[in-house]
Amino acid sequence: MEDEPILVKRRRPFLTVALVIAALAAMGLFFLWWAYPPYHSTRSFGKPKIVTAHVDEEPFARLALQPGDSYRPIEVMAGTQVPFLCGVVSTTKGSRFHLSAFGRDHDSDDCVFDLKVPDAIGTHHDLRLTFWDSADQPEPTDTLDIPVVVVARSERVEFQALEDKAGNPIRGASVPGEVRVYARIITQLPSDGRDYVALFFTADPGNGVPVLELMPVGPGDKPTPMVGQVLRYRSYGKELSGYATWTPEPIRIGGSDGDRQVTDVYVGVFPRDQLDDLFARILKVQVTGADTLTVTPRVANAGELAAMTVHGRLLSPPLHLVRAAGGTGSNLRMLPLPTIAQ
Repeated sequence: MEDEPILVKRRRPFLTVALVIAALAAMGLFFLWWAYPPYHSTRSFGKPKIVTAHVDEEPFARLALQPGDSYRPIEVMAGTQVPFLCGVVSTTKGSRFHLSAFGRDHDSDDCVFDLKVPDAIGTHHDLRLTFWDSADQPEPTDTLDIPVVVVARSERVEFQALEDKAGNPIRGASVPGEVRVYARIITQLPSDGRDYVALFFTADPGNGVPVLELMPVGPGDKPTPMVGQVLRYRSYGKELSGYATWTPEPIRIGGSDGDRQVTDVYVGVFPRDQLDDLFARILKVQVTGADTLTVTPRVANAGELAAMTVHGRLLSPPLHLVRAAGGTGSNLRMLPLPTIAQ
């Protein structure tokens, strides 16, 4: 009996080749998608230009402004010495810079200047920086105008912005039932800003008694103060620095039923290592029910509170907030507003 031949079908190689090509093409497209943003942002770096400037450690750079918009001027303190430096893209050696500032002209080959700020508080100035990519170049390569305003020289704690609990800026005359508070501190702390905390207080203008704000608590939680970080972000001359702080959670404005429509808000700066002792000295907290706290302020007024702050003066003036009519929009993780024992 003769064996019958068996036909074996062989897979055509073009299918495998097509799959490999498709995979390589997908990888190539992914690489282009990944590499395009860095390329797009750096492709202009081959052209000499001024990229950024820093006035008293505050950065300034060109932005695409919308119609009607303008740059916010950088604040510099009257009578101080402030550093100025810039960053450029340069393609040759021997760059030179000219800075016209506060009525004086300065020249440098490394774009580092030390400027004397005039004493005229409230005056606005444009600092004009001119850049030549090479020393023998007759025409400037680039220019940049930096707006500044002269402000009073002093230590202070001041409010910068308010947001609702969703993070939207508040610009109207009244506020919702819960707000996030942003403030800045102008001082010189004895050590790193992380060694200090900001505490937030609310007060009824009728009695002026500051009540420490607490973090949201739930059943079984231990009441703790609302603590804001203190982060340095710039200098103010050679003797003062600027620090930023904000509430980590929204704070309540007005009573739980909307009966108190005006609330004063304070922020103060305190040593972090004294936080537990300060908490006990500032506020007595008792859990008086399953969902109720009773708090008793242990300071009678803002003056007593200010004496406990760093340097004895790092407490803000009161920020008067008027709560809008309507619901409080309360945070469900918070217990009802604590009962205040006077």
